[in-house]
Amino acid sequence: MYGYIRTHRPELKVWEDEAYKGIYCSLCRELGKKYGLPARMFLSFDTTFFAVALMSLSPCPIQFEKKKCPFNPSKKCNMCKNRQEEISYAADISVLLLYYKIKDNIKDSTFFKALLYKFALLLILFYYKKAKKYSPEADKIIESYILKQNEIENARSSSVDEAAEPTAKMMSELFYQGEKDEDRKIIRRQLGYNIGRWIYMIDAFDDIEKDRKSGNYNPFIQSGNTDCEKIKGDILMTAGEAAKAFDLLDVKKFGGIVKNVIYDGLYYQTLKIYERRSNNEQSL
Repeated sequence: MYGYIRTHRPELKVWEDEAYKGIYCSLCRELGKKYGLPARMFLSFDTTFFAVALMSLSPCPIQFEKKKCPFNPSKKCNMCKNRQEEISYAADISVLLLYYKIKDNIKDSTFFKALLYKFALLLILFYYKKAKKYSPEADKIIESYILKQNEIENARSSSVDEAAEPTAKMMSELFYQGEKDEDRKIIRRQLGYNIGRWIYMIDAFDDIEKDRKSGNYNPFIQSGNTDCEKIKGDILMTAGEAAKAFDLLDVKKFGGIVKNVIYDGLYYQTLKIYERRSNNEQSL
């Protein structure tokens, strides 16, 4: 993913912040255990949120224990005492998304940058094959929607809605995996859909200036709509739809963390990009 989905720490309770960091460190450890030490570099805030969101809907109890950090042996971190399926799944998603992200970067990069990304793709290929073996259904989902995304971008669609749809649907599919209850499945898909749509839109918003210079596809540029105020409103509306879906879920634990991300994190990240874009526009 892209690293935009974060907590807003000033609004988190102390124990919630510690639990979030514990899940972050647990995901880091899981990446190392399943894929080897270098794979810990694939860790992101986005997939940490993915793990927290899935864990919040599980009735299974979670305990934390202090363990030494492999990167800083003098430091002890909170980590999940009992291995969580959601963390293992999030580790697989981290690898799969990074693999397809690098493939996408090759397409959008200049010759020399593309060579570097091709080399990175060779390095990650081993990890990708393992992740595909662990989570074949997730790989099929991601590959399918990435192909659709490429088709839309190659056609240089001027519709932001159309451009955001593959990422939104991909996250929708990933969010409901494993859910048995049909009503909860619908709500989880709606939550995932709007999270995915928000991710695509905020990334495109952040990249307007860069894509304008490089000539790479950007739905906001293609549509002729680069007005910061309007784009901010559209992105916040999508965040609001994610919040509505979350409010319908029967959250078992970590509800405060997930709510913090959806209600505060998405808002402040949107505001951060909006202010940066506005300042860039004024300096032109």
